[in-house]
Amino acid sequence: MAKKPKLTIMLSELDTLIKPEEERLVLDFARQAEDAGYDGIHIIDHVVMGPSSCFNGPPENPRGLRWVGNQAPDQQMPSQIVMMSAIAAVTSRIRLNATATLAPLRHPLLNAKQWATLDLISNGRVTILPIGGWQAEEYEAFGIPHKERGRRLDEQLEIMRLAWTQTPISYDGEFYKFKDIYVMPKPVQPGGPEILIGGDKLTKKVVARIVKYGSGYTVLEPPTPERLAYLEQEMKKAGRDISELPKGGMLLPVFDDPTKVANLERSIETFVVPLIECGADRIAIKPSQFIDDPDQMPNFLREVDRRIDALV
Repeated sequence: MAKKPKLTIMLSELDTLIKPEEERLVLDFARQAEDAGYDGIHIIDHVVMGPSSCFNGPPENPRGLRWVGNQAPDQQMPSQIVMMSAIAAVTSRIRLNATATLAPLRHPLLNAKQWATLDLISNGRVTILPIGGWQAEEYEAFGIPHKERGRRLDEQLEIMRLAWTQTPISYDGEFYKFKDIYVMPKPVQPGGPEILIGGDKLTKKVVARIVKYGSGYTVLEPPTPERLAYLEQEMKKAGRDISELPKGGMLLPVFDDPTKVANLERSIETFVVPLIECGADRIAIKPSQFIDDPDQMPNFLREVDRRIDALV
């Protein structure tokens, strides 16, 4: 019998579900997810949006997946760390996932301090998925060359791990330099908050980050057997086992009508069944793709859980 995956929900980019002035409902949704037995929530990160952020045009259905080049510049995007801190304050168990956090837009010492503090006050519930990001205009607004984002991310990961595990710390890199710096407090989780590595696919760079820093990974493009074999090989070289990495996936929406919510039954058949068959440990769901009424959230969460429970 297949093992039931842990369920998590996306609580960003909910403009088809709630109005901007109703953002506080996200705290209610987090509590409802915790009450329904869900494992975690996800909050997404953008600091600013540029005028060309929708260069590919909006999704046909406004509830569709928000991805590269289809996001309106004026979309509602509250501060990731503030929203997660508020959610931490009104929950006690559910995992706090900082998904697609744009680490290179901030100094790594600030990142290390903020995530360690949140991990401390939430009693070790923080997971971070740091990325470089696709939007050049967002980097330009901060005076950071977009082409540097990958190299900056590598230094960010190294510095955050140092800050979470040692005191004092020094670093002499291409972008960040400091000596004998104290970063307090320390996180609750040994070694620091759980880090998931993300990307479009399992490139050599992504694999290197997984091997060195990752507690898991998530990629948009399903890995080929060849890329998984390469990841397994690199993990073995580092004395790690690929089996220790959880497999994650997402319940993507199947729309029967571009003006209506997604068909939950067809979406589960299309995306969840294959994920369970390949042993997925975690599945993320974005409720705003399936409901338009905030009052439907508790019943929706229970219905998804019931349907997935029936598959295992």
